[in-house]
Amino acid sequence: MSDQALTLDDAMQLVSEAFLPCGCVTSANPDDDSFSFTVMDGSGSEVLRVPNVSREEYSHAQHLGSVIEQARLEVEDKAQRLEPWTMPALDDDTGIPETPPNY
Repeated sequence: MSDQALTLDDAMQLVSEAFLPCGCVTSANPDDDSFSFTVMDGSGSEVLRVPNVSREEYSHAQHLGSVIEQARLEVEDKAQRLEPWTMPALDDDTGIPETPPNY
């Protein structure tokens, strides 16, 4: 995994995809370059709220992966079943997650 810095948008996109089939809403906090996220169950009830993910936590893929894994454990502790998830490999030049080509 690269040490390339992730942007706020990239980090929010990764988080929003890490809690399927639950819903996840992210919200940018432009004042301090951070974001928050809320995971909801199928009925729209809040399962977990993470009020602040700082730039230091999301800009490095390894740190963001740890934040996501911890949040996933907390969601699963609340009897929510999540699809398997792993932090995607990042392109060394751009820091953007690599997606395999569609065949």
